[in-house]
Amino acid sequence: MLERIKVGLYVVFAYLGVEVESFMILMIFMCFDSVVGAIKSLRLGNRFNFRTMLWGMALKLCFLIVPLVIALLGKSIGYNLNAAVNITISILTVAEAYSIIGNIYSAKNKVEVEKLDAVSVLLKNLRRIIRSLLVGLMSKLEK
Repeated sequence: MLERIKVGLYVVFAYLGVEVESFMILMIFMCFDSVVGAIKSLRLGNRFNFRTMLWGMALKLCFLIVPLVIALLGKSIGYNLNAAVNITISILTVAEAYSIIGNIYSAKNKVEVEKLDAVSVLLKNLRRIIRSLLVGLMSKLEK
């Protein structure tokens, strides 16, 4: 059963033009970030909260959907958005690496460091780009 799911995912990724290796690296970074974040929390003397960790993991799963949404958007409107998908995966991967390093620094030095919320900036800009694309498509319908 697990093998069928794996093959199915590879087929979907091939159809969408998503690089599986980059996507897997992003997933691994997200898992590392969750573990290191929990370690940081304990090291800073915060009470570990499994519910908070589950919410964090759920949000990370939502972030994984973003590149797939972009790829599906490109397929549905007939544009090749593979570059946008790869850039999105790259930005999310760099943001996760930044978070991991920040969490390690915080745990080692027992200080909270200021974090850059690159994911929010990415999502805001993606929303703006898709909005302008939608407005452009709607203007073509009005002609």
